[in-house]
Amino acid sequence: MLDATDPSSFSARYPSAFRSVADARHAVADFALDCGFDLADICDIALAVGEACNNAAEHGHSDAGQIQLQCTFDGVDLAVVVADDGCGFDVRQAGHVPGSNGKGDRGLGIFLMRTLMDGVEYDCSAGGTIVRLVKRRHRD
Repeated sequence: MLDATDPSSFSARYPSAFRSVADARHAVADFALDCGFDLADICDIALAVGEACNNAAEHGHSDAGQIQLQCTFDGVDLAVVVADDGCGFDVRQAGHVPGSNGKGDRGLGIFLMRTLMDGVEYDCSAGGTIVRLVKRRHRD
């Protein structure tokens, strides 16, 4: 799954649809495995990426839109960027304590991403939303 020209990066584009989420999640899990992450971290990474891709498909969907995925690994940190073409959302209103948003079981994706990853950043603009997830590889 690693790019033969740059073994420390991976990128792909997927249709902006829920059916793309599993493909993106599996691709990032394979990349994390190739980077030497253990199974527990790979599960965390895959779940967080799945949540980011779900949000991109649901909130960032646009006709003929795409979910763009880019992964880099510097030997310690795995950075995953998930970008979409949608109109974005108000990050200040999302990702707080579960059940505090009045939406029942909805709205847990950002909370999960923040819980599972070492870093989560958002850039929401008129041109789409970019989510950057970082997981640090810890060695014994």
